[in-house]
Amino acid sequence: MINLQEDVSQRGIWRYHRDLLPIGEESRLSLGEGATPTTQIDGIFFKREDLNPNGSLKDRGMAFQVSSAYGSGEKNLVISSSGNAAISASAYCRLADINLTVFVAESINQKKLAMVKNSKAKVKIGKRPVSEAIKWAKRNNFPNLRPSTDPAGSIGYQTIAYELYRELGRIEELFLPVSSGTALKGIAGGFKRLGFLPRIYACQSTRTFSLAKNFDADFVVSKTSLADALVAKIVPDRDQILNIIRESGGGGWVISDEEIVKAGDWLEKNGILTSAEGALALAAVWKAKAKEQKLGKTVCLLTGKKY
Repeated sequence: MINLQEDVSQRGIWRYHRDLLPIGEESRLSLGEGATPTTQIDGIFFKREDLNPNGSLKDRGMAFQVSSAYGSGEKNLVISSSGNAAISASAYCRLADINLTVFVAESINQKKLAMVKNSKAKVKIGKRPVSEAIKWAKRNNFPNLRPSTDPAGSIGYQTIAYELYRELGRIEELFLPVSSGTALKGIAGGFKRLGFLPRIYACQSTRTFSLAKNFDADFVVSKTSLADALVAKIVPDRDQILNIIRESGGGGWVISDEEIVKAGDWLEKNGILTSAEGALALAAVWKAKAKEQKLGKTVCLLTGKKY
């Protein structure tokens, strides 16, 4: 067994601060993120990131990113988001008494938008939230929390690898929904610190598939998707993420709405109510099996709750 450097006096992701999270105790923000349960159904392990305090795995990334900014004395932060990251960022900024400006698209899920508006964050709705956030951050000299470009963006996600190893030992396959790939990069980094890398599968929709299309050509492109949190068509770390996937021996799968609905119904019948993105990851497991791919100890990451 690998000796994990755990600090049981700390809560949430900070249990692994010695190995993974280089922030002093006085700057660590926590709402109880991490330590999410894993449920096994029909031989598949489901990591319940939808049960984080703010409803998604983004809590891990934002807990670290905002703590880092807090420790540096920042008073103003900026983020562009499809919803989940903004919800998490606003919660941790409120905890740290940091002003947050959020840029979102007009197409944002309205329930997610309501949650962000109910926070202390200042919300700006536009057609190009990513570029608008970049301009705003530069104009005002505010740090941008965009995970795919912030050097601290992937660090908090390493804790998922440590938790999975602590719960299950060595896993062989990991299926996860992917937008910009930041979480994938972080999780892979955590496994590498443990000395091994499971086969990693980037699961994307028929609307957004810039990574998965390199491994799966069996799909029909669509203009919309139920997995509306997967929006990144431009991936800043694309080559690095593809290299990680290939190094792991994994791949990618592109999933349709019909497949998402089928998987979501199955999950609900088995007592799990989760986002379309989580259902998409399960549908990818099924697609892999339908293609006669042999799978070992498989983990499916349920990244967010259903709104």
